[in-house]
Amino acid sequence: MRLHLKKTAAVLLAAAMMVAACGAGERPESEPPAARSVAWYIIRSGCGRSLADLEPVHETRDADTVAYYLTEVYGLEEGSWSDAAIYRAGGTEAFEIAVVRMDSEKAAKKAADALEDYIEAREGDFTGYEPEQAAIVHDSKAAYSPQGDAALLICQDPDAAENAFLAAYDAMARISFTPPGEDDMTPYDTAAILTAWDSGDSSGLSEKDAAILDMATAALDEVLTPDMTDYEKEHAIYQWVTGHAIYDQDHYDKLGRMDPDSYNPYGLMHNGKAVCLGFATTFQLLMDMAGVECVTVVGASRASTADHAWNMVRLDGKWYCADPTWDVEEPPERWSYFNVTSDWMTLTDHQWDYETVPDATAEDGGLGA
Repeated sequence: MRLHLKKTAAVLLAAAMMVAACGAGERPESEPPAARSVAWYIIRSGCGRSLADLEPVHETRDADTVAYYLTEVYGLEEGSWSDAAIYRAGGTEAFEIAVVRMDSEKAAKKAADALEDYIEAREGDFTGYEPEQAAIVHDSKAAYSPQGDAALLICQDPDAAENAFLAAYDAMARISFTPPGEDDMTPYDTAAILTAWDSGDSSGLSEKDAAILDMATAALDEVLTPDMTDYEKEHAIYQWVTGHAIYDQDHYDKLGRMDPDSYNPYGLMHNGKAVCLGFATTFQLLMDMAGVECVTVVGASRASTADHAWNMVRLDGKWYCADPTWDVEEPPERWSYFNVTSDWMTLTDHQWDYETVPDATAEDGGLGA
């Protein structure tokens, strides 16, 4: 339930230390994280780059083109891989990170040898007219992991990228989830509020629910316009929720003096303070009223020892995770938990019921591939 540090570097370090201390994760050893997630971890943690300016070839191109790239460009044996992710800058920039899932460590080593040959050939593409890029390619490397992955690491710091590649499996292991039970994590029942919103008749609401409906209506009137897409509605609501309230520090008071309304939308919208369940249920209510599909996830943090709650949103059939509590008081350019993947949530100390909650895998942040 605690408010989390939001600096990405601190989060990555804390997550890596936490996983190392807590041992085995939810995924069995035979099922490492998806190739795209390993590649993503390399790019973010080892290369310090955003995915936004890279082409995810495995998503933007059809299956035949991807297979051609892996066999004819990378030199891998046809059908030798089970999963692959390729990110490249394109143009006159050589940056290229790829992870290819093979069926064994031995096969991964063979694939890495082929990728080394690709690096040598790729250097020639830049030699003469882009000497700086040629030098980056020259110093790059390929690597393989005990989990059976081969990685192409064309970037400015291939050693850091290799370290991130080998650390990714532990960093993204899913810790077994057990509800901590420190707080009452029953979400506030907004059914009557939504019925009143749909019908336009609030006469049957309690005084508190009527106040919540009035405040929620005013919030939507403030931030939404009729021509907005679902993504734009979500972005506007998330910005309003994270900027409208602060985290209720009384949650840390061992004498139990925290206002119980900090767990629900009334506390956030009327009092300007909330804890995670208050942020999540307020975001949920506003999204429901705006007609955008959203759910509240009641899970945990701190290696499943502290209660926590956040949201998931479905846009164009794709699920995304959003944690307004951990982005509270941050401007949009500093959001770290808006429309992220389940693997990112795993990496940043979130635990939940992995069997019943949908998996967020889309990497486009809701903007579309």
